[in-house]
This record gives sequence, C-alpha cells and structure tokens, in this order.
Amino acid sequence: TFPNHVPECGGDGSIERIPGQVAYRCVFRGGAAEHRRKLYHFVSKKCFDIDGLGPKQIDAFLENNLISSSDDIFTLKKGDILPLPRFAEKSVDNILQAIEKAREVSFARFIFALSIDHVGEETAEDIAKHFGKFKDFYTKVTGVKSSAFEELSAIYGIGEKVAESIVTWFLNIDNQKLVQRLLEQVTVLDEKVDDF
Repeated sequence: TFPNHVPECGGDGSIERIPGQVAYRCVFRGGAAEHRRKLYHFVSKKCFDIDGLGPKQIDAFLENNLISSSDDIFTLKKGDILPLPRFAEKSVDNILQAIEKAREVSFARFIFALSIDHVGEETAEDIAKHFGKFKDFYTKVTGVKSSAFEELSAIYGIGEKVAESIVTWFLNIDNQKLVQRLLEQVTVLDEKVDDF
C-alpha cells in the first residue's frame, strides 16, 4: 500500500498513480527530491558517466550551494570542493578529471540525461539515430510544434505519447535555458550514420 503523502515530494506531498502504469509519482513536479534524483541520473553511468560523482557527492554539492542545476557541475573548481568534509585532494582531482572527460557526450546520452518523461535509453538512441545531429533535432523540436511532433511520432517505437512529452519538454522556456547553458559547457557529438 502506497502512502497518500510523501513530504519529500514538495507541495502538499501528494502522490498519484501514473495512468496505465504500476508506478507512482509526486503530484507536485519540480520538488527538491525529484530535482536531486535528476542530478543523480545526469551523472550516472548511462548518461554523462562522471566517475566518482554519485549521490553522496551530489548531495554534498547541493547542501553547500555549489550546484543548483546540472550545468553547474561543469563549473566546479578544486577550491570549491576541497574544503568540504570527506573530500581528499586526490579524490577531488579525480572528480575534476572525470568532469573534464564528460565534456564530450554522445547525442543519445545527452537526451537520456535530460530526464524527459517517457524517454529511456532506447528512445534516446532512436532519436539520435533518426536525427543524426543534435543541432538539427533541437532546431526542429523548439520550432514549429506540429512538424517535430509528427516526425518524432513517426519514429518506430516512439509514438504520440512519447513525442508529445519530448516536444512539451523542449518547448518549456526553463528547459531551453538549461540546454543552452549545458551547450556552453559540453559538446554533443553527432551520431555516426552508417553509409550503405
């Protein structure tokens, strides 16, 4: 039995069952717990794969106001992290090297890292293969809604619900600002397209 309220959700703490699924989610979107989980996801192995950065490190950075969003990870300096408890010089150097290494990311990993509803690893790969270049995808998805929606929903395995979720996410101004800030810090590599 699921509780009716989870304080970490933010808002009034209400949770709801996701229609058609056996999963529950916070009614209030954008709460602190959800934001924290998105940051854990962003640095994880299947996304930006920043070695040495996990939940404990992200929590420490958040609690010490060193980061507030995913792009802030790329602005961290040695002098920011070293004064924190349990951060030795060698581990800080390793984290900063891993962050530098993560400045180049594949198109699919970049999309997956954004935590868009209904977009898993496989869907992110399908999008990358279809569009080839993130720039082309981004221009379409932030432009005229109908063309991006139609093109996305025509990709095998995506469908209307997922296409709508993607388009809605990218048309959100705050999300566009986040992507722009990320693009100032990282390079999204074009998908390699096989020539026949």
